[in-house]
Amino acid sequence: MAIVCRILFARGPGEKVKPLAEAFKNSAENDPYRARRSGKSQHRDGWGYVLLRDDSVYHYRSSKPVFEDEQGFSRLVELLEGDLILLAHTRASSQGSLGLFNVQPFAFSTRRGFSFWFLHNGDLDKEKVIELAGFDESDLEDASDSYAFSAYLCRVLKNPERDELLKHYSIGMSLARTTFNTATLFLLPGGSWRAFVTAYMTDKYWENPLHRDYARLIELDGDVFAVASSTLELYHDADWRNVPNGTAYLIRPDGIERLSLG
Repeated sequence: MAIVCRILFARGPGEKVKPLAEAFKNSAENDPYRARRSGKSQHRDGWGYVLLRDDSVYHYRSSKPVFEDEQGFSRLVELLEGDLILLAHTRASSQGSLGLFNVQPFAFSTRRGFSFWFLHNGDLDKEKVIELAGFDESDLEDASDSYAFSAYLCRVLKNPERDELLKHYSIGMSLARTTFNTATLFLLPGGSWRAFVTAYMTDKYWENPLHRDYARLIELDGDVFAVASSTLELYHDADWRNVPNGTAYLIRPDGIERLSLG
């Protein structure tokens, strides 16, 4: 049975993001939606985040479960001050080796002069990703499908703008075996940034209520704009809305554009 990690993207004032971070941690420790599918309720195969704040970037990964990494999580909470962008991921492995290497978000610097951090939950056809990118399969034997796709982006993405993002993330969507829920933070050489978030579930996955409840993303739009895994709604009472399947968000410093994948 395919496994889907828990993710959080949030932009807004740190004080408003803190309860979302707590809900993220709690969703990893006890996930009723996962328990209904498999009898297992935790996401314990490592966690990480990237935080952009005050012209600084903080990137952290740990092979510990977030709910057992007291020092690492406390440090994140301390950093949640002022206007910020947070991407967080807690892993339940489906492909690739266990351990720190496959913990997300992944960091890449491209040959085209921009950097990015990428996270994904779901299950991709890793062999096809490798084929499209022209990689050697043996080099990525122990890498996750998520790592392979982010390495593909690093090779082929010309810029982090609307048409180019839709082109390549729609390819990722077409390679999804379960879901293609992603969040990416791009850093540009002039000091600006872009963020891109996708929410996609295959028809077969969507048709099963247990899979759908577990894998869907939810959106919060107010003082904080957030897109998160469904379980966070159980730990943070807010005006959450289900994200329509096939939605993408392009977030710039001056606003948010909602788009369709495919």
